[in-house]
Amino acid sequence: MDYSQQEAFLEHATEHHMLKASKILQGESPTATCETRAPEESPSDFGMLLPVFAAEVSAANPKMTYKGRCFDEISFEYEALTETSFNVNVTTANPRSKLCKDVILFANTEIQHFEVFFFHGTHKLTFQMNTPEAQADVGVGGIKAFAFCENVIQDIESLFTTIKAFLGGISDHPHLPYIGSHVPPYMEKANVKFIKEAIGWELQERPTQKVDIDPDLIQSGDFFGIMRLDGLDPMIMYGTGSRVGHNVMALRFDGELYVVESQDAWYWPTHGLQRTKWADWIKYAENADFHVTWHPLNDEARAKFDEKKANDFFHKTEGLPYGYHNFLYGWVDTANDNWPPLLAKEFVPVMFKLVEDIKPTLAYNFFTEALNKRMGVDGKNISEMAGLAAESGLTVEELMAAPEQDFWEYTGLEPRDGWNWVCSAYVAAMYKEAGVFGDMEIQSTEFATMDIYIMKLFDQTTPRPEACVAADPDLPYCQLRGKYRIELPYYNSIAPYDHMFETCAINYPTYERDAGC
Repeated sequence: MDYSQQEAFLEHATEHHMLKASKILQGESPTATCETRAPEESPSDFGMLLPVFAAEVSAANPKMTYKGRCFDEISFEYEALTETSFNVNVTTANPRSKLCKDVILFANTEIQHFEVFFFHGTHKLTFQMNTPEAQADVGVGGIKAFAFCENVIQDIESLFTTIKAFLGGISDHPHLPYIGSHVPPYMEKANVKFIKEAIGWELQERPTQKVDIDPDLIQSGDFFGIMRLDGLDPMIMYGTGSRVGHNVMALRFDGELYVVESQDAWYWPTHGLQRTKWADWIKYAENADFHVTWHPLNDEARAKFDEKKANDFFHKTEGLPYGYHNFLYGWVDTANDNWPPLLAKEFVPVMFKLVEDIKPTLAYNFFTEALNKRMGVDGKNISEMAGLAAESGLTVEELMAAPEQDFWEYTGLEPRDGWNWVCSAYVAAMYKEAGVFGDMEIQSTEFATMDIYIMKLFDQTTPRPEACVAADPDLPYCQLRGKYRIELPYYNSIAPYDHMFETCAINYPTYERDAGC
């Protein structure tokens, strides 16, 4: 992992978040233009190659306007021609210079067309809908316009910068500088700033940063919330409103204490659905600079938790891969209100369609197979799925918001695939299989990292160990590791209910919970 590139990304994300938060709180549209999305950033910085959403036009919504990088006013107007064709009439006006231009991608899941506008005036673009899927997709979702903000060279530079931010040399060796398992100081600083500005949470440093407790106090079903200041956990937190980026659970096997989890980090020695002896796990956690909170079950939940059933469930699922197939789908509960503001929701299906054209298997594993599950089909590509959704009167974004179902069988990840859970979903699945939810209708795959700790399942009556009280007098739980204090809004407040967390928005930028969520 190139931590310096992640630091640059967090700086960019912080500025972009503050801008959008201000707009939304003032009742304005959050749609960003090339000028407003990150005015201080270099064109070659992280993420700058991504376009901004400019317009969506259709027979039902025929005209929209946008302020471009070159032209102060760009209008898009939909004109139906035949059952299989339509025009988009683009009018450009008030160029800022004689040599400037605007680059627009016109796209949905079937159509992708780039157009460069150098001159003011009206430009007529004709699109063909040569398949039933294309006709259905345009009929429901129209055609979208996305504006690119930089030139080709800058976009290529930004692409390499972006790739370096997520691919690179993380290892599980704690003694290697920069590329080892520890978070470098400058990356920690960037994350602390990002969390403050983007999430609204100012981290407080703890005088005591390591608290040891008797492992005999930890029982099966106890939950651990984890935050790592590595750029990835904070982005998960930013997108979901959570105060932690990873979830694990304690589980005893023949009396011996283990931690079970869904894990696939490069800095962690093992991958997939796994168990790790407590002594080893807490050592790995220290090596990775984890912030760790411990949450024992309350008496009612403890009485319901069947350790043998949890053991059996683990043995059935051990070795399955991390839940990449449904990673996006567990936290996208609504078509419009669950997307982190740095990524235009309208671009997500288009982005995966572009990936599909280059690497179909990758797109299918990370995006398309879950769409297939929602329509009860198999092997369909993104365009075909958009057509099927449109036949039901749905956009792809609306189809994505349909609840994920436990025990859908996924394919394509080696060496073993099948059921899929991300970290929080696996903890929820453990609770479900162990009987904590009783007869409730619960889809564990709908649980994000915040959803576990806000459930009313945890003990707040038993006195905490003295070491926990001394380290964090005001917390209602023990924090075992971490430089900064982990504070959890809505902690232990929502009693489990049928179809829990299936339709809950993140309500950016306040992250307030909806009634019943």
